[in-house]
Amino acid sequence: MHKISNLLNIQKIVTIHYQDLPQRYVSHEESHDFWEIIYADKDTVYADLGGKQTALLQGEMLFIKPNEPHFVESREKSPNIFIISFTCHSESMSFFANKKFPVPETHRSLLQIIMSEARETFVIPDFDPYLNELKYNEKPNLGGEQIIKNSLESLLIYLLRIANNQKSTQEFFVSKISTSTELQDEIVRILSGKIYGRFRLQELCTELHYGKTRLCTFFREKTGKSIYETYQKLKTDEAKKLIREGMPFTQIADKLCYDSVSSFNNSFKKQTGMTPGEYKESIKK
Repeated sequence: MHKISNLLNIQKIVTIHYQDLPQRYVSHEESHDFWEIIYADKDTVYADLGGKQTALLQGEMLFIKPNEPHFVESREKSPNIFIISFTCHSESMSFFANKKFPVPETHRSLLQIIMSEARETFVIPDFDPYLNELKYNEKPNLGGEQIIKNSLESLLIYLLRIANNQKSTQEFFVSKISTSTELQDEIVRILSGKIYGRFRLQELCTELHYGKTRLCTFFREKTGKSIYETYQKLKTDEAKKLIREGMPFTQIADKLCYDSVSSFNNSFKKQTGMTPGEYKESIKK
């Protein structure tokens, strides 16, 4: 058994707001002994932290450390902001103190989950900047609080990874890809249809009407992997299946269009950390 280490552990959710601020709105200055996050969902909002002004653009998130005096103002815009406050004593949280981060589109869904679960779990007024206590709905969502906690912790971990230049790779689930209309999933579908042949990037670009640089950059940004790496992974996954079915290595190499058995062995080891022979032995155990 492997003991799970917690990088971040949120102990309590204090408040959750979603506010459509009117023009020239200025909140009262406040401070409290817990963390607060402000996310600009529409337009620009301005935050004052201890006398220091910060413009929070749409898609950006600001972390306010405990006991930091702060207030927000809308000026000439009518921004929408999402606010969540919580208690977290984990050492890793100190990294976020009074910092601003853009939230990647790939992770904004976690904010949507938090807000959706909050509305189904607690009574969330449309506009109440002075909300200081969460109250349950008559029939709160089963496990809603835990989903909020888990989603927020996941978002914070992803932001820490990005800050440390550690990309989170996307795994490809067939059930998702088969019905998805997203470009990266369309690429994987095309690659999957070529595992018993050879892959040429130019043919893929022609089929999708994209230039090489643009398509490769887009795919890596979305998945954390190159198109070629993904293609080799798909071939390796198919090779594993054929090994489990008892097919000889020479036949697998030929079937998957490798130049030689040696080329197949090298590619397989690069993907899995073991040779096809070692893999075959490992699945017998």
